[in-house]
Amino acid sequence: MNLFSRIPDRFFSILVSSKKELYVQALFVLRQAFKSELVIRREDLLAMLMDSLDADIEEADFTEEAAEEGESAGLAGSLSQKAHLLLRRLKETGWIETEYEARSFEENITIPDYAISVINLLYDLSTEKVREYNSYVYATYAALKNAAEVPDYTFQALQTAYQNTVRLIDELKSLFNNIRRYYRMIPGEDDVNELLREHFDEYKSKVFDTIYYPLKTIDSVPRFKHAILSILNAWLLDEKVQELIVTQGITRRIFSGEEEGREEMLRMINYVADTYESIEEMQSEIDVKHNEYINASVEHIRYLMNADRGVKGKLIELLKASSREEVLYPMTESLEVYSHQYYDSKSLYAKVKRTRRSEGKPLALQEEEAPAEMVESFLQEVRRQYTNKKIDHRIGRWFGPAASFTTEEISMEEPEDFIFFLLGTIRGTEKDAPYTVEFQSGNTNRQGYSLPRTVFRRKNRGKDQRMQGEGL
Repeated sequence: MNLFSRIPDRFFSILVSSKKELYVQALFVLRQAFKSELVIRREDLLAMLMDSLDADIEEADFTEEAAEEGESAGLAGSLSQKAHLLLRRLKETGWIETEYEARSFEENITIPDYAISVINLLYDLSTEKVREYNSYVYATYAALKNAAEVPDYTFQALQTAYQNTVRLIDELKSLFNNIRRYYRMIPGEDDVNELLREHFDEYKSKVFDTIYYPLKTIDSVPRFKHAILSILNAWLLDEKVQELIVTQGITRRIFSGEEEGREEMLRMINYVADTYESIEEMQSEIDVKHNEYINASVEHIRYLMNADRGVKGKLIELLKASSREEVLYPMTESLEVYSHQYYDSKSLYAKVKRTRRSEGKPLALQEEEAPAEMVESFLQEVRRQYTNKKIDHRIGRWFGPAASFTTEEISMEEPEDFIFFLLGTIRGTEKDAPYTVEFQSGNTNRQGYSLPRTVFRRKNRGKDQRMQGEGL
């Protein structure tokens, strides 16, 4: 069906007019009247408009509307006349309709179904109210389970399960796209406070807490999936239940005939069953996107907190972007550098006076000794960082199950291996060391390190095995 065969041609014109803010507020007043009254009287609605929007209506210019209706600009200047013009414009564009009460000249307002749907949508988009998540998974399970207790409502149970499953998929897709939207917004934020507000006040409260968290806890798919699939599979194998559903659908004029009813029934059952068979894959993709957003948000916050936001940092960012034409051209225009030279009395040429070079007296070498406390401080730092336990553990790894090893048998995999090797040769001379070190003549090259040829031997195998098993 063509959408604009139901909606008037000028229906959306008030939303693009110069007074669109006022019209939207008037629609919200109309919504309030619709929620509170069964019959909306025209005079009551006018009073509500003037009471709620008096200042906005007073400031609005309705000269153009008054001219279209053949009224003077003076009349269009009063609050009452402006409110009447505002209401007539809503009627002309199809947002409201009017009718007279029976045996009376009292005019009442009616709102078409399409109009109240759009008004509710505009209201939801304009409010900061956190949208509650409906427990679609549990609602599906409860509807199917209760069908066994109340067979007369088996068709409604299937219809409810189908509608809740459709809404669940829409919710998950909206959640996925919302996470992507927040993810794309991260690089454009340069203010840490704004990024934190966006993360905690917007994403956490409006996306994570209301949709993502319930789907992971109280309304999780794994919790009800098996029960839902068991009921649906039982229905597919039970001809009596299928006949009952088709009959109830025909009785309620949902199905036009038995053949159409059976086909539609099987479509709904298979849709719900197939959805719950594969829905966890969709949730896994959402989990990945959620984790990507969290990681990107945290990393960007760290970057903004650690980046240099002073003049130096801004100049660095400007130079990094200087390859772009839109940055380079303003820089070229605003930064002009010239070379200046001038002459004075000291600029005249003066002949250089050359002197004969002679050998100077050589300076005596001075040996400086480091203060004892500085040396002691350095040694204490080394002992703290490289304890005997750590040295014994690293040497024990080179021993392995063997009783001895030589310099040629070890591998220098990282710079610390070189340090531990040297400290190990010193440690091997101590009495409480679990191994001894025997130096041989010459050096050998191991991965670029020139090391003395040595032989490490265990003192006590049991003690050394304990040494090898200890952590760093």
